[in-house]
Amino acid sequence: MTVQREDIEPEGQRATTSDWRRDPNFRWPQRRPWSELGPDFIDAWGRSDPSDPQPEHVEIVGQNGSGKSYLMCTMLQDRMRRRKTGAVIVCTKKADRVFAKLGWPICQTIDEVRQEPNCLYWPKTNRTGTARDLYLEAKVTELLDWLWKEDANIIVAFDEIGKVESLSGNSKALVQMYWREGRSLGITVVGMKQRPQGALRDMHSETYWTMGFKPKDRADLERWAELFGARRDWMPVFDSLNRQRREFIIANPVHDEAYISWVDTPLHPVKPPAKTPSWFRGRGG
Repeated sequence: MTVQREDIEPEGQRATTSDWRRDPNFRWPQRRPWSELGPDFIDAWGRSDPSDPQPEHVEIVGQNGSGKSYLMCTMLQDRMRRRKTGAVIVCTKKADRVFAKLGWPICQTIDEVRQEPNCLYWPKTNRTGTARDLYLEAKVTELLDWLWKEDANIIVAFDEIGKVESLSGNSKALVQMYWREGRSLGITVVGMKQRPQGALRDMHSETYWTMGFKPKDRADLERWAELFGARRDWMPVFDSLNRQRREFIIANPVHDEAYISWVDTPLHPVKPPAKTPSWFRGRGG
């Protein structure tokens, strides 16, 4: 016996504004390349209230090869060049060639990070399995503890936040603390994840900006669509994304805006400012 799923519209039935599974105010997002949208995003990011700028967390969801690392590096480089914002990218992957295109120094110790407000914090080890996780957990904890200061005024980005959460119970609690309380210290969190399922709920509830690439697995599509609103509205938008062009959806509920975009600008190495701000260099261990 075939039973009609309640979330699938029966054939021939037209949707109406009374359908509770849709948003009557939904508007199909406009397509704008990053060369046009990016400057507007950088100006708006963290300035939902221009009279009282506050950190605004960002989540980026996309499977391997989707283009999320390229997008994050472009965003952070644009922010550094336009607003001179410091950012530390926490790298837990063994390798990622995209990050080399940033031109930022690679640091493995707190002393090195202290001299570089824009850097990749990339603890390297040949250990594998549990031994590798224990090493990463100790190094990432050391960094997050050190950065947890008042008036931090910095972006902390994670190349795979799900990996950090999985290292230990303490790591998971630290990530949750950064999502929930980081804004009060001037910390902006940027978290990348391959799938929205399994992530701390704070990643979705505490973010102001959500960016999502087209999933490869149809089973994931409904959950991905729900990050942006009513799934009946957003599933067709995801279906329309051009994977070859690495299109993604970017939305902000505060601004009540959403766009389809793609990075059409090349990522060239740009050295961070030579002079380290005193607030960063002088903070205690």
